[in-house]
Amino acid sequence: MNMLGKRFGFFLSALLVVMLMAPGGAFALTVGEVVKDLACPCVCPLVLEDCNMTCGLEWKDEVGNLIKKGMTKQEIIDHFVRTYGEDARLTALQKLQGKTYQFTRSFGVMEWTMLWAGVGFWVLVLFFGIYLGVRKLRSKAYAA
Repeated sequence: MNMLGKRFGFFLSALLVVMLMAPGGAFALTVGEVVKDLACPCVCPLVLEDCNMTCGLEWKDEVGNLIKKGMTKQEIIDHFVRTYGEDARLTALQKLQGKTYQFTRSFGVMEWTMLWAGVGFWVLVLFFGIYLGVRKLRSKAYAA
């Protein structure tokens, strides 16, 4: 029985050490996570995440203060909808009307692929256009 008690005590001690070493802030809510789902209050085509205008910065500060108070993401979004109306929420209709432009993002893989595919296409068109034009001129010169 004594050996069982020692093992149980060791197990509890090890569990306590693991729990104390676990990062406590790993699951903390950030302003960026919340503002992804909020529309910018001004008339710009940006989502709140990317807006750097005064109105957007004020809303981000408010989100930060609400996070410090311990509110969850859904509670913060509900607070904004209650306070500012349904326009505060980023809806599918707003996305269709262009409220998703994000100028702080770099190109993704698809955008880079499309860019270089377009450049490659036009280089080929230009090359074959010049090639066929020169070939046609040479054939006329040899025929004459």
